[in-house]
Amino acid sequence: MKKRSDLPKRVFIKNGAFWHVRAEGTKRKWTRLCAARDGLPAMYRALADLESQDLLDDSMPKLIGDWLRDVGSTHSKKTQANDAYQTRVIGEGFAEFRASQVRAPHVVEFLKDFRDKPRTHNAYRSMLRELMRYAEERGFREPGTNPVDSLRTMTTKARRRYITDSELRRIKVGICYGKDGKRTPSGPMICCLVEMAYLTGQRASDLLSMEWSEIGKDGIRFQPGKTLASTGVEVLIGWTPRLERLVARLKAFKHSNVRYVFCKQDGQRYTYSGAVTAWKRGLKRAGIPDTQFRDLRAKALTDVDAKRGIMDAQRMGAHSTQAQTAEYVRHKTAIKTKATK
Repeated sequence: MKKRSDLPKRVFIKNGAFWHVRAEGTKRKWTRLCAARDGLPAMYRALADLESQDLLDDSMPKLIGDWLRDVGSTHSKKTQANDAYQTRVIGEGFAEFRASQVRAPHVVEFLKDFRDKPRTHNAYRSMLRELMRYAEERGFREPGTNPVDSLRTMTTKARRRYITDSELRRIKVGICYGKDGKRTPSGPMICCLVEMAYLTGQRASDLLSMEWSEIGKDGIRFQPGKTLASTGVEVLIGWTPRLERLVARLKAFKHSNVRYVFCKQDGQRYTYSGAVTAWKRGLKRAGIPDTQFRDLRAKALTDVDAKRGIMDAQRMGAHSTQAQTAEYVRHKTAIKTKATK
């Protein structure tokens, strides 16, 4: 159940559905948006459709609603949730604009609020650029007039966090056992997810969509979601004794869902938010700060690079260039070399 603070203004949850409430004199008009089980992305799309009914076709709120329907709906559920939140903020900031009226200074003014958060600044810049591209596609702007193209992205510091082997063990203990020292219901499965992330070096989204049919006699086959629209490369992670033991533990879980590997006790597959919430609870119990789930991928590629070289790390990461792999590799100690002469 979503908290009220998670919802936009005038949206409430009632009787298992999202509702929009609008004042009409002394009365309140309740409009059903969608079922609560459909999630926030569906709610935001329905809300955008509702609010854009009386708007001009090229108004920014209407444009955003159309983009969510035509483009955003093709994205993964995790990306749709991010899209919905970002476009909501942009829609409020450009509520009075038509698509043809947006200029670079307007975008600069909007992005000022995010100058102390470079990654957030760049994410909103990217979304605005995509919306203006869509406006060109719809004929609301002349081709080549995207006002965001001339704006620079902010420099972001490279993430250098490396999870040590000791920290990884402590994180697993924190996930498996609550403050009372008893094993948590979700602990064993989330620990397996953490172990799989480290042993395979794959992203959380690809692990959570992992199916039993992808596990074969030669290893585990992954089709990274980020490569589907580009290289389409697949990764086959060959068996090691540790990986075999992990899969044996996973097979020991009894679930009604025989399709997906990582499931809750009721047999439903884990969502990204559910898995990350369990991960964060484990970190808190272990007392380990400044650590993200994606740091497991960095640890995996770093360890592979140290043991088998950058080429193997590149293969595991499904990267088309070594430069991409180098962004993940964390140097635990200074790089050693000899003097020129």
